[in-house]
Amino acid sequence: MTTRSPLPAPVRVVRRLLAAIVWTVLGLLAYFVCQGMFGGYRQIHSQLLTTLGMIAIALAGGLAWIIDERRPHDDE
Repeated sequence: MTTRSPLPAPVRVVRRLLAAIVWTVLGLLAYFVCQGMFGGYRQIHSQLLTTLGMIAIALAGGLAWIIDERRPHDDE
């Protein structure tokens, strides 16, 4: 038995595309923070960018942990 989503296909495609863009931007921000690309530029508030990047990394890790905990596990 299959269930269909109540949303039309174009809306699902747009939602999936926006989600992919958001995750890509967050991934790039995490990469830039890990590489130290924001370090040492006071004129662009680099410390704020680094702090925001670390918060994004922590939130992404927390979200991944919550999703993994809610998923049914085969080893139990």
